Amino acid sequence: MKSELLGIFLEEAEEQLQQLEQDILRLEQAGASEEAIQSIFRTAHTLKGSSAVMGFEPMKQLAHEMENVLEQIRNHRLAVTPEIVNALFECRDMLGIHKSEIERFGTIHTNADEVAEKLRALAEGAAPAETGGTGGFMAGREAEDTAPAVPGRGPRRIECRVTLSAACEMKAARMLVIRDTLGQQMRVIAISPPLEEIILRGGVDEAVLLVETDLRPDEVAAMVRRDPDVENVVLRQLVDMPRNGASSPDSEPEQPSPAERPESAPDPAAARKEAEPQPKSGQTIRVDVERLDHLMNLVGELVIDQTRIAQASGILRDDYRLEALEDLEQVTNHIARVISELQESVMKTRMLPIERQFNRFPRMVRDLSRELGKDIELIVVGKETELDRTVIEEIGDPLIHLIRNAIDHGIESREERLAAGKPARGTVRLSAMNQENHVVITVEDDGRGISADKIRASAAAKGLITAAAAEAMSDRDAIQLIFTPGFSTAEAVSEVSGRGVGMDIVRSHIEKLQGLIDVDTKPGEGTTFTIKLPLTLAIVRGLLIKLNHLTYALPMSSVVEIVRIPQEEVRSVKGRPVVQIREQIMPIAWLHDHFRIPRKKRAGRNVFVVVIGLAEKRLGLVVDELIGNQEIVVKPLGSYLGKVDGVSGGTILGDGSVALILDAAGVLKLASGQESPITAQPEAADGESGGGAWASTSNSL
Repeated sequence: MKSELLGIFLEEAEEQLQQLEQDILRLEQAGASEEAIQSIFRTAHTLKGSSAVMGFEPMKQLAHEMENVLEQIRNHRLAVTPEIVNALFECRDMLGIHKSEIERFGTIHTNADEVAEKLRALAEGAAPAETGGTGGFMAGREAEDTAPAVPGRGPRRIECRVTLSAACEMKAARMLVIRDTLGQQMRVIAISPPLEEIILRGGVDEAVLLVETDLRPDEVAAMVRRDPDVENVVLRQLVDMPRNGASSPDSEPEQPSPAERPESAPDPAAARKEAEPQPKSGQTIRVDVERLDHLMNLVGELVIDQTRIAQASGILRDDYRLEALEDLEQVTNHIARVISELQESVMKTRMLPIERQFNRFPRMVRDLSRELGKDIELIVVGKETELDRTVIEEIGDPLIHLIRNAIDHGIESREERLAAGKPARGTVRLSAMNQENHVVITVEDDGRGISADKIRASAAAKGLITAAAAEAMSDRDAIQLIFTPGFSTAEAVSEVSGRGVGMDIVRSHIEKLQGLIDVDTKPGEGTTFTIKLPLTLAIVRGLLIKLNHLTYALPMSSVVEIVRIPQEEVRSVKGRPVVQIREQIMPIAWLHDHFRIPRKKRAGRNVFVVVIGLAEKRLGLVVDELIGNQEIVVKPLGSYLGKVDGVSGGTILGDGSVALILDAAGVLKLASGQESPITAQPEAADGESGGGAWASTSNSL
């Protein structure tokens, strides 16, 4: 039970920390926004209650100090200043550290006294209230104990029956939050069921609290109803009856339940609650990731079996042409439709909005722009775009590198921008959109752009390429050098950049996700990085090809086109075979040689060339046969085989055989000689040895 509660607590805490960061940013940008203040207050209050339930006292205390500052802002005793915003950010960051320590060690190690003291000093430095009273239901306990009694009121005991909504996920924590809320304005005498039993049961839908207070019952009810997870509140005042049977002069009649209240006198708090849009209960559930992965694996097996059934049905129909086989074919088609819908549904359960990653960046841009003394606005578009959770987790680091580079290298200083006739404030635009079976993410800035000449000079100076090679490069090829390991144009190493790591990591991360990255820049106007990612890595559409008698699969996301080339059109440039396709010279390669597969003898004069692409790079792969494209289930190679150059995984075909899935990035590296040299094997055509451009020295087995 404890481990389950801890898991729920950590999930909720992560969401609450993200919400805190967004709301504090909104508070900084919009000033004393009532909506932002209330949102921060609610989140901090919830986090305080849940951490108290779990016994994480430092986290609870820190959230309480944040509440006190927000209460002073809400009561107009404190103005929203940069000092307060920075203190709230420090508090949020410390809460994040505490959450990470709980996740890793099960307890909190970092001392937060300095941050708590800073918040306490801000709250104590607030202007005195203009009117009497307690100054809000979240005032400090010391102030409550010394607050003057309200004239004409005596202490009364009230029984408060609280019912939580079905959508409330941490009901034990919520009951503790409600108890603490009441306890800061009144004495909570008892709670039924006892709190220990509530925690042991993992929460209850309803509990009864007995309180003693000077407040009226309707004031107590309004206080409880402020909690968003409270569905209903029923109050009953306990009256001490005199011996003669008369009621106490200070007593008030029992408060009717909401259903018993006359229509002419509706409860204002209840009316406000009904007017607010309420979340639909039971519409979402939390599912363990391992269960989803297992379910996805089972769907993958169904896809494989469906392919095998369809293939067997086709063979039987061609061989026997029996009427009964028509029924089998109909059943096969129906199973295919059902499996397709099941596959799509399971895929959607793994999809998450990319907002989960995008929400990290506004704070990062704020802090980094202040550190560098720049005025930068981050525009985020398409946060609702959905991606597989695995892809979302992996894409975070590349996006961080791109945004940091845009801020550090791309956006100019205020003086430079004004001198160039640009607005003083720079802009970084982060966007995501769906494009067929892919998601396209762009990181765009309106800065100085990338100078191809500067790239050439820096690469030659660092010894990454020769001066002659740099001079011969086109501007587009030169700009691609930014993805070379060790490349940097920074004149000095800083905490932000200059060590020559980053862009090569970006490309390797994206290639690992079967994605593409491209860069487009205009000097003086800005730079745009475009990332194209598959929606999921579990099941993809692949092109099946044959090298001799072996079948391989190429992800369709990497296939640019398929052409048929006469053998005599193959030429050799600097010892490498090339062909001309629509006035473009393109290198070609035989993967037979890399995988040590004998080249198949050709009966015709034409060869099939599958053109694959990665960013601006293109390569033609000579294949012996094209089978067609179909959905393929991606299976990892496993630790026994480990990493194989040019191969990203495997899949099971309709006949039960295994086909390796080729990795476009790895194949391009093989073809360019970065991993191993291409050694073309002599091929026999029409029973004779190939010559001319087809022949070269063979190092194959």
